[in-house]
Amino acid sequence: MSTMDAYKAELARFLHGFGANVRRVRLAKRPRCSQEQLSYATGLHRTEIGKIEQGAVEPRLTTLLILADGLSVSIDELVDGLSVPVERRPSPHAETWSQRT
Repeated sequence: MSTMDAYKAELARFLHGFGANVRRVRLAKRPRCSQEQLSYATGLHRTEIGKIEQGAVEPRLTTLLILADGLSVSIDELVDGLSVPVERRPSPHAETWSQRT
């Protein structure tokens, strides 16, 4: 597996885990909170919330803060159980650089 493939696989697992956390927190609310209600509370489009919960997008830092505020939780709760990714996005110049030395 190439470095880029390993990065993409780890990122997909990370985003899926984050999305699962957002969904878990949202559904644990009493009364139960729908994506539509969370959309109203946050000003984020319902489809964006769906994409986040599916792990299809990587939300920006401001979006993390907005989600945490809308769900009345800390960012810590949204990232609970996620580990810091080991793989880093390879630089497009990495191979060129290593060939120079």
